[in-house]
Amino acid sequence: MLSGALLAMSYAMNPIWWAAWLAPAPVIVATLRAPVADRRRLTLLAGLIGGTSSFSYHLMVGGWFSAMLILALVAVAWSSTIRLGVTFAERRQLLPAVLAVPIGWAAIDMLLIHVSPHGSAGSIAYSQMNALPVLQVASLGGMPAITFVVLLAGSSLGILWATRGRIDRRGLPMVLVVAVTVIGATLSFGFMRLSGTAPAPGLSVALIATDGIRSQPRDWDVFRDTYGRAIARVIAPGMIVLLPEGVVRLPAVVAERGARSLAAYAARKNATIVVGVIVDEAKRITNRALIARPDGSYRWYVKQHLVPGVEAGITPGRAAIVLNGTGVAICKDMHFPTLERDYAGKDARVMLVPANDFAVDDWLTARMTVLRGVEGGASIARAARHGISVVSDRYGRVIAERRSNAAMGILRARIPVDPGDATIYAMVGDVFGWGCVLAWILLLVLRSGGFSRGFARGGF
Repeated sequence: MLSGALLAMSYAMNPIWWAAWLAPAPVIVATLRAPVADRRRLTLLAGLIGGTSSFSYHLMVGGWFSAMLILALVAVAWSSTIRLGVTFAERRQLLPAVLAVPIGWAAIDMLLIHVSPHGSAGSIAYSQMNALPVLQVASLGGMPAITFVVLLAGSSLGILWATRGRIDRRGLPMVLVVAVTVIGATLSFGFMRLSGTAPAPGLSVALIATDGIRSQPRDWDVFRDTYGRAIARVIAPGMIVLLPEGVVRLPAVVAERGARSLAAYAARKNATIVVGVIVDEAKRITNRALIARPDGSYRWYVKQHLVPGVEAGITPGRAAIVLNGTGVAICKDMHFPTLERDYAGKDARVMLVPANDFAVDDWLTARMTVLRGVEGGASIARAARHGISVVSDRYGRVIAERRSNAAMGILRARIPVDPGDATIYAMVGDVFGWGCVLAWILLLVLRSGGFSRGFARGGF
């Protein structure tokens, strides 16, 4: 099916942005024209086809049960939201019909952000990472705002096309006004926000990563011998040197000794060095970032959001860390908009992110981190093994990037430090997203018959 193919392109590891704008339309048209008995199967099929593009990734990361569960949930969610819209269309209530899919999926995004162990991963909003003007609406309403706008286009097209020739003329103007106004305002805001905002000059940063080390070093001297030459080659006064997640694993006592050594080196070079370290403590294991500072001090950040299954034996942290306007988080942390909003509330204008990807998801996970910067108003430097190291500004523009390989790769760039105002999303949080959850509940009540007569008389 065409909608299934478009959804598959939208959910792919390297998505095609325009596919998501069209995806709901064909299945809405087909469902409205299909016999009632076939509609559930038709919409489930579209959702199943859409979920196939990411199935192998979920299988690799989470196993068969997780992959099958995610595929089934995606199919059921698409089936339910499409059929909700079709129900209203048959009642000639066009505005609820058009809004059912975008509101439903924005609400699903909102719930996943707050309850899923994977956070925002899997949202169709990430399909828009190459559509910069669209991304800017995340600074107002977060990811649910992107999802709403994108799916509003396809939903409007599908409902209006399927009901042409039998449209209640009182409902048509309202639908057109809502769709054109919302989409037009989003694009206008995006272009205006981007215009005249070339990346500002900022801090010099060097991201160092390699996939050529077969086993994780478990000795500080081995780590130093492995990465020391690359660090020495790039380090300079005022520079930030960033290494990936978990490049060395150490007992707690050795980790502290290594931290003091690295901090002393950072002080001699008047630079900042951030290194991902797995620390074995007496009764727990933690995934940390060591921040060695120019003044000779050091701090530890402990990863708060762990990869289910893969990091089952690791204890999560509980606190953000911001030093002089610079925050530090680790890989999976950046899948959670709530965490980035916490950093924005602590006035983090730059985020340093050690990461370790699964290779197949390298582009998508890098862009997920970039979107956190748009939401919170922060520039991003992300150093990744088995993935893409990236530097981006607070508008989601990628300034530099490099895919890791067996060589000891170095990505040099200047990370913008923009003193711009905090984003609306950082200040008000998930007001839009929770509003969509309430609106979704209202639509479900209306479908069951509550208030339906009043709405029908109102010309919807």
